[in-house]
Amino acid sequence: MCSKKNRNIFRRLTLLVPFSLFLFFLVGCDKEDKLYGTWHLQVVKMNGAPLNDSLQFNVIPFNTYYTFFYANVLNIKTYSLGKTIESPTGKYYLKKNSTLDMQYSLLYETYNITAKIKKLNRNELILEYEDKGNNYYLKLYSR
Repeated sequence: MCSKKNRNIFRRLTLLVPFSLFLFFLVGCDKEDKLYGTWHLQVVKMNGAPLNDSLQFNVIPFNTYYTFFYANVLNIKTYSLGKTIESPTGKYYLKKNSTLDMQYSLLYETYNITAKIKKLNRNELILEYEDKGNNYYLKLYSR
C-alpha cells in the first residue's frame, strides 16, 4: 500500500503532466518548424501585378518547389519546357525578425534573396522581397 506522502506526490504529478502538455501545445511550434518541408509556388506578383505567364517571369518560373531541410539546406526544383531544373546547392537562414535569407543557384545564375515573411503557418507561406528594383510577392502552399 502507498503511503500518504507517495499518494500526494502521485496526485501532483497527475496534475502536472496534463498542464505541461497544455503549455506545450499552447506555445506551439516556432517558425523554423513550420518552414520545414516542401512548398509549391502558386502566386507571383511583381510590383503588384500578377505574373501568370512564365515567359514574363524569368527569375523564378512557375511549377517551382522550395524544400527547406534541417541544417539550413534549401533545394529548389522547377519544371520548365519539359525539363527538371534543380538547384545544386542552396542555403537558407531564418532570422528572429521574420526575415528569410536564401542563397541558391539555378541555370548558372546565383541568387541571394532576403525576403520578409508576411505569413507562415502549416499550409501557407507568403514572402515579399526586392530584387533589381522590382518588388516581388510569392505565395506558396505546403505539399
